[in-house]
Amino acid sequence: MAKEKKAEVEQPKIQTAILELSLKELVSLQADVDRLIKQRQKEDKKDIFNRMQEMAKAAGFSSVAAFMAAQGRSPRSDKGVRMPPKYRNPHDAQQTWSGKGRKPGWVLSHLAGGGELESLKIV
Repeated sequence: MAKEKKAEVEQPKIQTAILELSLKELVSLQADVDRLIKQRQKEDKKDIFNRMQEMAKAAGFSSVAAFMAAQGRSPRSDKGVRMPPKYRNPHDAQQTWSGKGRKPGWVLSHLAGGGELESLKIV
């Protein structure tokens, strides 16, 4: 309860001090706060990972990765791998599409014009 009263007393002082800062000082303060937030997030992630390591070792695994592998959850090895193109724009050979995900605009306009997807296929 003493902490709550202390926080209530300090809060208006901080607000008043912030209100009196110039724009340049506020921007600098914002940069400092953003830097501090990122630092704390990094520290928290490191702390959580260390606790996960300790828990994995206590359960008999050599690491978190070994635990995840035992669970059948290995990191994706294909992340960031681009699929080879299956379709090519007949008007611009630089534009290709793998056939995965949303259809690009040039495919949609080709289909809207009565064309077939098979006619765009790379042989």
